[in-house]
Amino acid sequence: MLGTPSLARSQSGDNAKPLTAKPGEKWTIKWNRSDDFDGDLVDWKKWNKNPENFGAWTWNNENNANAANGVLTLTVRRLNQDDAKATRRDQSGNPTPFTSGMLKSYATGTYGYYEARIKGSPVFPGVCPSFWLYSKIDDTIVEKDAVRYSEIDIVEMSQRGDRIEGNERIMDHNLHAILSNGIGGIAGRSWQRPNDLRFRATQAIEYHAPFNPGDDFHTYGCNVGRDQIIWYVDGIEVGRQKNKYWHRDMNVALSLGLREPYAVFGNNRLRANESHPATEFPTNMQVDYVRVWELDE
Repeated sequence: MLGTPSLARSQSGDNAKPLTAKPGEKWTIKWNRSDDFDGDLVDWKKWNKNPENFGAWTWNNENNANAANGVLTLTVRRLNQDDAKATRRDQSGNPTPFTSGMLKSYATGTYGYYEARIKGSPVFPGVCPSFWLYSKIDDTIVEKDAVRYSEIDIVEMSQRGDRIEGNERIMDHNLHAILSNGIGGIAGRSWQRPNDLRFRATQAIEYHAPFNPGDDFHTYGCNVGRDQIIWYVDGIEVGRQKNKYWHRDMNVALSLGLREPYAVFGNNRLRANESHPATEFPTNMQVDYVRVWELDE
């Protein structure tokens, strides 16, 4: 059931404008990456039903991505251990008892205003409701410091692993990139991650919200420009960064990923923590809408 509508919400319809629109600007909504989820089924012509797995995250959209009553629901489940080992494998090929849901747009784009109205998960810690953009990784690029991969995290909710009061309100608005170190192939990847002290100042924004994102719907937006990237929560700017590496075509993604204690980070990737009891599953996040606009220039 929907919560109380957020006060800061863009208009709907083809003539809508984003919250950040200035007088005289003409914005065009891109329906190939936007959805109001008004039908009773997810539009699998718009969204990839079988996106690639990431680390500990394995997707099963048949069971974990559902649209009804104007809301998308993404669910994460812990499977029976025997069934999981027989059928589910993470990105590294290891058996995992967890499955979740993710929408990834077939269409791509770069500059524009991206917005979604989301209710996070009641589970904390353990899962991370996310709205993000990411490109393909092009390992054929060899030129040193050229960009192979761009990722913009519009919002990642409640991903701190410590059950400390207030941590559930922390949101991350981050940037990730892969540059070429001058070598072809996977060996030539040079990650620029926001949790690396070298890049934190230019790629990480931490916002302490005045609310628990799992309690109700709120609006999360990001204006991706050629020169800078600006993040918004309920229409209020929460941070900005220079746009240095984020110029590749990116897919729109909505996902419910695992975090500590159900996933642990090692060897540069997440893996499922099968030993931790998972009594809080299944759990879900909900999305009222996702919209993408491009500025007519």
